[in-house]
Amino acid sequence: MTFQRAVLIYNPVSGRKRNLREKGILDARDALMASVGNVRVEGTKARGDATRLAAEAVSAGCDLVVACGGDGTVNEVIGGMAGSGVPLLALPAGTANVLAEEVGFPAGAAKTAALLPTLVPAKVHLGRVCHEQPQIGSRLFLLMCGVGVDASIVYHLNTKLKEYLGQGAYWLGSLEQLQRKFPPFEIRLNGKTYESTFALISKSRRYGGRLILAPEAHVLSGEFQVVIFHGDSPLRYVGYLAQVATQTLGQFEDVSFHRTDRVELLSPTDEKVYIEADGEFVGRLPATVETLPEALTLLLPREYVERRPLESETAEAVSGASRP
Repeated sequence: MTFQRAVLIYNPVSGRKRNLREKGILDARDALMASVGNVRVEGTKARGDATRLAAEAVSAGCDLVVACGGDGTVNEVIGGMAGSGVPLLALPAGTANVLAEEVGFPAGAAKTAALLPTLVPAKVHLGRVCHEQPQIGSRLFLLMCGVGVDASIVYHLNTKLKEYLGQGAYWLGSLEQLQRKFPPFEIRLNGKTYESTFALISKSRRYGGRLILAPEAHVLSGEFQVVIFHGDSPLRYVGYLAQVATQTLGQFEDVSFHRTDRVELLSPTDEKVYIEADGEFVGRLPATVETLPEALTLLLPREYVERRPLESETAEAVSGASRP
């Protein structure tokens, strides 16, 4: 594909190495200009700016939108361009870059930007979190939606600490949350109801960087892999983390794997149960999470696109790993 006009949207405070960020943005811009006629650079100043800038770029006739930052920045950009048909290129440069790890992009925005001539467009099903009363609205996501324990960590996260420690702030937040019992919630899918304290609704194998939590998920799949954790003890979650690290999570009897394109989430008590999407807090239960078919055109390495699993093969693998 060839492009004439692109906008590069970046978050000036995403990631830890601020002194190198501006140089990295300029290097990424220069790499893009090797194969794009015109590249305009736009920095965000407040939450929601990336969504607005992406929408304005599409309206102005840009034929390529580039998001440079962490997964949260990419998530915001998607909110402004979903359904437009304009391709998105995501350059890794933030606190968490799960997408880059997942699809095989190199570390560094400029290195990924230089790959533009070799990348191929792929239609992607996005996820959508839909709220009803007392919260009305929806939020799109590309990679994953977490409910319960991890969303509570995101909700209570110290943003200043995140800017200083990066992903380390999430692990510190995890230690704080592991000191209390977790409120249960109900998750309904495929005609069955389960009780859980943490559920991951994912289109990405990786979680929180390089941990593989949903081994049969794929960005290009039309369905989520849903991983349901049924334990409510903090010590149980220490065991979960150990099993994730050794890739033996499927051996736990109180962890189940499922495949679906729609999930209903309900809180049976008055306790607040939170939701996060692509690492950003998006509300609390009740909510529904569903797929939005072919809502985004994403530029990806050809090798990753060609490794796309057949839906029937993935369904069989997930079925074999699932427990009632």
